[in-house]
Formats: sequence, structure tokens, C-alpha cells
Amino acid sequence: MLGAAMLIFACTPKDLPFLTVSHDSLTFEAEGGAAQTLIISSNSEWTMTPTESWIHVSPSAGSGNGTASVITDVNGTTDQRSGKINVTLVATNTTVAVNIIQQGVEVREIVPNPAKFDGTKRSSTTYQLLIYSFADSDGDGIGDFKGIQNKLDYLDALGVTALWLSPAHPTSSYHAYDVNDYSTVNPLYGTEADFRALIDAAHDKGIAIYMDYVLNHSGSGHEWFKAACSDPESPYRDYYVFSDNPTSDAAAGKIDNYGGGKTNGGMGEWHEITIGDAGYKGRLHFKVDWTGSTKYVTVTETTEAAQKSNPSATRWLWIGSSGNVGLYETATNIFEITLDVNTDWGFLVRSSNSDSWPSGTKYGAPAGSGPIKFGEKFKLDNSSSCGDITFGGSKSYYFSSFSGSMPDLNYGKYTDCENSPAFKAIAATADRWIKEFGVDGFRLDAVIWIYQNQTAANQRFLQQWYDHCNATYKAAGHQNEIFMVGEAWEGHGTEKQYYKGLPSCFEFEYWGALQKALNGSASSYASTVIGYLQDHAFERTGGALSATSLHMTNHDQNRAASDLGKDLAKEKQAAAMLLTTGGKPFIYQGEELGYWGVKDNGDEYVRTPIMWDKAGKDCAKKGVNNKVDNNMLTAAISVESQDADESSLLNVYRTWSRLRNTYRELYHGSMEKTNAVTGGGNSIAAWEMSFDWEEMLVIHNCAKSASTVSVAVSMDNPVALLGTATVKGNSLTLGPNSSVVFKIR
Repeated sequence: MLGAAMLIFACTPKDLPFLTVSHDSLTFEAEGGAAQTLIISSNSEWTMTPTESWIHVSPSAGSGNGTASVITDVNGTTDQRSGKINVTLVATNTTVAVNIIQQGVEVREIVPNPAKFDGTKRSSTTYQLLIYSFADSDGDGIGDFKGIQNKLDYLDALGVTALWLSPAHPTSSYHAYDVNDYSTVNPLYGTEADFRALIDAAHDKGIAIYMDYVLNHSGSGHEWFKAACSDPESPYRDYYVFSDNPTSDAAAGKIDNYGGGKTNGGMGEWHEITIGDAGYKGRLHFKVDWTGSTKYVTVTETTEAAQKSNPSATRWLWIGSSGNVGLYETATNIFEITLDVNTDWGFLVRSSNSDSWPSGTKYGAPAGSGPIKFGEKFKLDNSSSCGDITFGGSKSYYFSSFSGSMPDLNYGKYTDCENSPAFKAIAATADRWIKEFGVDGFRLDAVIWIYQNQTAANQRFLQQWYDHCNATYKAAGHQNEIFMVGEAWEGHGTEKQYYKGLPSCFEFEYWGALQKALNGSASSYASTVIGYLQDHAFERTGGALSATSLHMTNHDQNRAASDLGKDLAKEKQAAAMLLTTGGKPFIYQGEELGYWGVKDNGDEYVRTPIMWDKAGKDCAKKGVNNKVDNNMLTAAISVESQDADESSLLNVYRTWSRLRNTYRELYHGSMEKTNAVTGGGNSIAAWEMSFDWEEMLVIHNCAKSASTVSVAVSMDNPVALLGTATVKGNSLTLGPNSSVVFKIR
């Protein structure tokens, strides 16, 4: 700003030195602004000298009439500052002053002003829920389909566009990953009509339904497996991985489940079964020889009188309905008894009467041995691989990657897997859920173990599975592609290879990168995640369906809040970072409420039911066998309490999810590095999200103290804020664990 013109000095007569300066003061903005001009009228020499180092004039001297340009440095403080320019007439050494005033930097608080959400969800955010512990509608303590349907408004307000449901099929366990029938639903959760009603109601709210499909194994209670075990000629024998001699068959390359390899890939074991009638009904005499290092048992049929169990025994039989039976020592280290036997399976010899099976106290049949022959000595084995001593039937073995209750399915040679009976049977059940019920996609469990960590084999299997399901989905009238995400839990290097078969996989290393950032090493977060996203392209469609699935934790991991030390500020920022990052975010049941828990005492403690109201009356605790942390499930953590608290973690999730649903740069944009943010050290994570010509700048301060950065783009349009932030010129100061998003183009 220019002050009024004034006559600074004049002399008469005309031949005397004189000086006129056009302004008595100049005012500058804090940024310095454009140069301003002083007009000098004189008939003699003059000089110009600033009193402050932040004031600059050019030229600093002249003779006669002239002009001088005045500029100032940037004022980085909030205070106004002042100085002078002394204009001196050299001939008379007379000095007059031009006052220089510079405004201080205006400090303004960031107040977000996002565009109004139009109610249309676009974010591709998925909520993982456990049917058995999410919401109970009928008061039996177990979550169910109607319970989920009753809470769709809650999920809608959370901004999610899809639900990943835990396995919905009949099962022998609470967690349901041992599927006993792929073709129907677990009656504990409701009827097929209830399931259909849930899907229809979810679709009405713009929420897709993804079923959890377990392709690696079924449950041992499945009719297929029971038939395969009872009859070696059963057609279901080919549905599972059986061998009478696993060691030799593996060495000969006959185990198709190994995907061309000769080992199990690093996980899993063989389990012994007896096919046919393994039991006996009648009177038998048992003689156990304990005299040498090798122990023997001899069994004979007899008509001698039966004996009662020896209460003072030191050796026992465990047999059928009789349970633990004490033997009589008839000679040194010779133990005998005559019993009426009624067993369907056989017997074991024990050197301990404990209810448990301590190491080395159980003696049974060596692996690969047949049934006992009456009157002949039978060698006992107490290794971990020993099995039941049977009276008949034949021995065989089945393979399981996880446990004996979850036998691996057999899809034959991977080069022809789609023609295997098991593939066709399970694919037919998937077709039903797609065509008749309207399921929108699948989460595939344990995909690297379908062919025992053989990547090429699993890739081809998944290609065939995806293409089959996608063809069914298209035939049902859908224009888009079916969604499918795989659990390829073997590190980023392995996981990214599965995009040759699937459009999405979980990036399990993401949570480690996010934790590192939240613990103060944030500067590499953006480049790390961008690297994940660039590595993940669904190769068979040129990347068109690429959707890297990012999550903090899931039902098999310790809770995010526990990993973060129950630090609520970090939990809130974790939500903001997840929902402003590229890819497809997943939120795990209870994460939005700050649930904590670790797996030390059982997986149930990381699968906690939702506490809907302060009283907990609808909490589905029975769904997790009542294994809950009651110190956590209090009124304060309930949905009812957090719903009423604007600053709660739940409402942080809602706010940032609404932001993602509003701006296509966030839900559909490309995550890119930024050069617009400098400073802040290792505590700052910053990146840009862009789509077409629209662009956003995302900045997170992950430190427990304030951080200041310089921002080279306009900060006039903030659309989101977590915590506190102030702007002073081109400087942005973010409070502890604070985040801000600017619309910059």
C-alpha cells in the first residue's frame, strides 16, 4: 500500500540543493508482495539506506531525479514489523525517513468444508463380519442372518459398500471353516429364506454380499468325507487326498495335492483312518509284554470268565465303551486281563491313567500296520504317528493342511483341475449362491494351500475358479465382473503373483507399514503403499480389475488396538490413513469401536461380538463360546455410547468413510507421490490422490507432538480434518496425530 505523496524537503533559491520524495510510508503484506516504487525529485546527489535487513532498495543512490524500487523479505511471524528507509541529501547531509510497515502472517485454523455427501456410496469399502458374533436377533446368544439385516442401517451409516460374511454353511465348529455342506446354510444362523432376505435388503442399501468360500478343505463331518472314509470304492474317495503309503506315493509324485512337488509345501500332515469294520464285539484276553525295550500285545478270543478292571493297575487298555481298564500284572512286566469287548474302533495301551495323553504314555499301532491278528504278538509304537490298534478293516491316510477335522480337498492334477469331481461339485454350489441368491463375490480362504504352496499350480486353479464363477455371474445378467479376493498369506512377493488368477488379494504387509507410520516412521508410508498398488494388477485384464485389498487386522490376527497399545489417537489416525489410501479398504468387525484382544487364550478373543447397547442385551457372546473380555465389553465401548459422542472412534470412521464416498479422487483415484510438502521429518506421511483433472493432497502427522511443513500448493480448500491444524502463509502446522486433506485441483 502506498502512503499519500508529500514534499519531504525543498530549498530556495533554485540553485540550492533540494529533495522531494513521493511517499512518507509504504506498507507490505507478510509474503512481501510486489515491489513498490519511490519517486525522487532532486538536483543533487542522494542516498537511500534501510534501517532493517529485511528491507531492500534499488538503487541505493542516485543524482537528480530518479526512482527506487523497494521490496521486503517474507515476514514469518504473526507480528507486524516496521522499519525505515533514510533518504539523505548528500550536499547538506540532511536525512528524512520513509516509514516501512510489514504485516504479520495471518494464522488461521483449518476448518474443513467438504462437499455435501449425496447419499450414493462409491467407496468400495468392505466390512468383515462374523455371522455368529455380529448380531443376535432371536436371543439365543448366537449371531444370525436376521441380526445382520436388523443392523444394516448401522453398516450403511458406516459407509460400507460390501459385507464379507464368515462361512455361512453348516459346520462342526463355532468359526465355521470346517464346512459340512456347501449347498445350504447353517441352521443356527437361520433359513435359506432368511439369507435371501438379508441379501435383498443389503442390495436395497447399495451393499454387496461376499461369501467366505473354503476351497482348500471341507469339514470331516461332510457327507463326502464320511462316505470316502467308510468305503474305499466310494466315488467321493477322489474328493480328498488319500494314500495307503504317503511316503512312497509322495516320492513317486503321485500326490496331486502337492502340485507337482514331492513335499507338503511346509504345512500339514497325514492322518490315519481305518476303512471297514475296525471293531469287535465278544470276549477277548489281552496280554501285554513289557519286558524289553520293544513292547508287545497279544489278543486271543476266549470263553474264560471276564474280569473287572484292576484298581491298582500300572498299565491300562483304553477300549470302546469300557474306557480306561486296569490290567493285572501276572508276572514281572507281564500284564493281562479278560474282557467283554464292545468297540467300533479298536484299542490303545497306556502307561498312565491320566485323563490326558502325556508324551510317551500312549502305545498303539505303528503307522502303516494292519489290524491285529488273534493269537499273534503285535508290536506297540508310542511315537506321535501311532494309531489305533484295530480288529479289522484296512489302514489308510488322508492329508490335511490345518487339522484332522479339516481334510484337504483333492482337485487332481492342476493342469486339469476344472474337470475333477471335487471342483465340479463345489463350483455347482457356488453357482447356486450366485444365480439363485444374488451373491456378489467370494473371499477365498487359504488359497496358497490348495496345491501346497505351489504358486503356478494355485494360479491355474484360481484362474479356472474365477472364470467359472464370473461366467455364471455374467449369465445371471450382471454387466460388471464378479469380485473375488484371495487370502494368500505368504508375504508380498508371493501374494502379488496371485493376481495372475484373481482380481484382488489381501496385502498382509500393509498393516506393518501402517503401524510403522503410526509409531513415528511415517515418511516412507506413501512410497511403500504405492509400491504395493503398482505391483498388484489383475494380469488377465490388463489391470482393469486391480483392487489391492488393504486391511489392518482380521479374525486370525491380534486386534489393531492391541498392536497400537490401546492408543485412541493412533486408532483414529489409522482409520483416517486407511480411508485416504488407494486400494480397497476392509474394516474388521469391532475395529471401528476400538476393540482390543490377542490370540493367546484362543481365537475367540479376537472375534468378539458387537456390544450394541450399554446394557449389552443383544451381545452374541454364545457365538464365541462366551469367551469374551468383559473388561472391554462395557457401556463406554458400546455402539450406543459412541454414537452419541461426536469425537468417538466410531464417528471418526463414519466421517472419513463419508469423505471417501464423496470424492472420486479418494474412492477411484490413483495414489501418487507428492513434491508439494517439505519438512516435518519422519513424522509426516503425504501423498496425492488424483482422478482425471481432480486432485487432493493428503497429509498426516503421525508424531505425538506438533509438526510444521511447507506446502507449495493452495491450502484454501480443506475438506477433512482429524485433530488440529493451522496455516500461516505457506506453512502448515499439524497437531499430534492430526490429518488434513485439501482439494487442490
